[in-house]
Amino acid sequence: MEKEIVWTVVAQNDFWEIVAYLKSSWPGKVLDRFQNVLSLKTKLLLSQPDIGFKSRKYSRFRKTLVTRHYMLVYSITKEHIVIHRLKHTSMG
Repeated sequence: MEKEIVWTVVAQNDFWEIVAYLKSSWPGKVLDRFQNVLSLKTKLLLSQPDIGFKSRKYSRFRKTLVTRHYMLVYSITKEHIVIHRLKHTSMG
């Protein structure tokens, strides 16, 4: 059975903050590209959930780059891939 992607409320807020920032600061094609790459990355997580590296501080979490500026922080359960954060890479 294929796992399901679940976004936490915090991760959803992260996403909308990034969208607002990209809309206000960059041409529309940058936002489109970000959304396309994010969609591809989440699809990849469904087929290869272990692709991210384990967090040094919290081993139950994994991190994977979406772009060179943004990363997903997620965990894997029996039925879900839970996305906890979508954050700028400078935030660690």
